[in-house]
Order: sequence, then C-alpha cells, then structure tokens
Amino acid sequence: MPVIPVKIALALLIVVPITIWFVGTSKYDFMTPRSLPSHELRPEFPSPLDREIAESLNSRIQEPPEKIALPKIEIGDLQTSPSLATYLEDAQLGAPALLDLAARLQKIGQVQRAVLAYERILDSTPANTKPRLEAESSLANLKATLPPWNADSSAATTFTINFNTAREPESLEGAINTLSELVRVSSGNQALPRFLINKSPKPSEELPALPIAMWLTITGEDVEKPSLTVLSVVPQSENELSDKLTAGLFYLLNKRIQSIGALMLPNPLEAEQEPENAVVNRITRLSWKQILSTPFQSLEEGPPAETNNATEATSEEEENPPE
Repeated sequence: MPVIPVKIALALLIVVPITIWFVGTSKYDFMTPRSLPSHELRPEFPSPLDREIAESLNSRIQEPPEKIALPKIEIGDLQTSPSLATYLEDAQLGAPALLDLAARLQKIGQVQRAVLAYERILDSTPANTKPRLEAESSLANLKATLPPWNADSSAATTFTINFNTAREPESLEGAINTLSELVRVSSGNQALPRFLINKSPKPSEELPALPIAMWLTITGEDVEKPSLTVLSVVPQSENELSDKLTAGLFYLLNKRIQSIGALMLPNPLEAEQEPENAVVNRITRLSWKQILSTPFQSLEEGPPAETNNATEATSEEEENPPE
C-alpha cells in the first residue's frame, strides 16, 4: 500500500476542510441583518398567564398599603379621681394608642392622667421599644411637676433595705440619703424605706474594695430566710458607692416585679445609663404598690397548704412572730 508523503497529507488536512466550509456556506448572506418573525420574538407558551389575573395582580402591587387605624382609648370620667391602675385594661391596645392618649390628656391639662398613660406603656407593654423610651423621657419631665400620689407621708408603707458589710456604717450615710429620696419620688410617697446595717467582721486580708450585700424585706418576711434575693455590690471607690447601691436597688425591685408576674419588667439598666433615672422613671407607682403589698417569700411557697398544715404554720408563727 502506497504511503502518502507527510507534506501532501498536511496540505490535504488544511485545504479540504476549508473547501468544504466555503462550498457549504457560499449561498448564505451573513452581512445583511434579518428581521425575526413574531413567533420567534414572543414564543407561545403551553399555558399563557391569564391577562385579567395579571392586570389584577399588577394593580394590587402598585396600590400603596392600607394604613391600620390607630385604636382610640377613651379618656374616661374626668370628674372622678383615677387609680394607679387606670388605663391598665386599655394597655392591650398597644403602646402607640397609649402615647396618643397621653398626648390628648396633656393637651387638655390632665397631667396626672397623662402620667398614668405613660406608666402603662412602661409596665404593661413589651420592653425595649421606641414608645417605651418616649414614655420614659416624658415621665422625666412630667413627674417633677406633680404632687406626690400619697399626700400623707405618714401613711406610707415601710419596707427595709438591708445591708451586710465590713464597712463602717458612717460610710454609707450619703448613699442612704440618696436611696431614701429616690424611693420617695419613684413611689410617689407610697414607700418609706428604713435601713438596717449588719456589721460583719473585717476580712483577715486587705481587699481592694469591701463588698456590700443588700436585700429587701417588707412586712411579713423573715429577714434571715435564705430564699430572699441577695445582691453583692462591690464599689471600687467611694465616688461610685451611691451609684452602685442605686443600681442594686433597681435590680432588687425588678426581681420583685418579676416574681409577682402581674406587670412587665422595666427596660434593663445599661452600663452607660444613670441608675437614679432608672429607679425614678422606670419603676411605676403601680409596680411599687404591688411590691409593697406582696411578700416575696409567699411567692416561693406555692399553692396554699391544707387546713391542718396551715394551723401548724400559724402555731409556729405565734411562737416565733416576725420582726
């Protein structure tokens, strides 16, 4: 079998394909643009979208969303004195409705009722919302203009702020004066704090700062019962002693509100925020009323005991009456 020389084979491999392509495409015009038929521009789909449905959907998309009407809370009978729980049932309509109510009340000079509406935002609507911040700011301006809720300070309910520390009692005097005033303003003269300082021995080794244990007790509670919430405060300097104890008071009051479970918790105290403002403008007067009338320990005992057990408990209390 004859062998084709390499040079001839290479020439054939180049020339033959070019010749075939030229002959095959010579009848086509690649330079003149061609208009496509309509069926190629807009092919027919097996299931075209119904035009009426498409137009209906398009019109709905273009229409702006409907605004939800703001519920309007009734102002109520202005001829009767409000209670601390005023507008509590209306809180379910939401914080924006309460803000609107407070604005209307301020406009007609009903500041006391406006403050109650703002307080319902704080203790009866979800925390960490913009309306809550607005209500807190408004309360800071309005509460100073109001007389105390309890005009007769002698009728205030006494509760105890307990301290246990190795510090000298005299070192706490300034902070105690601050706490006393904050409680008076925040509660509207409902609460009268007394302070009990238990002096503990100084540590054998010198510490950078002496801690202060603090807890609250109200009438009917055993001050030595270990179930009470105790907070340890460690001021790093005398300058921050008052702030630390004020922040501790705010925390302990929150624990009481949480245990009672009837109202919403105040917004938490952030590191850069002033604890004095939190005590005065975040703890509502209704919260104070519930705190002062609900023994903390009773919330931990569960449902009432049987009759015979209750009798035994009564006998024990008679032998060891609470202080």
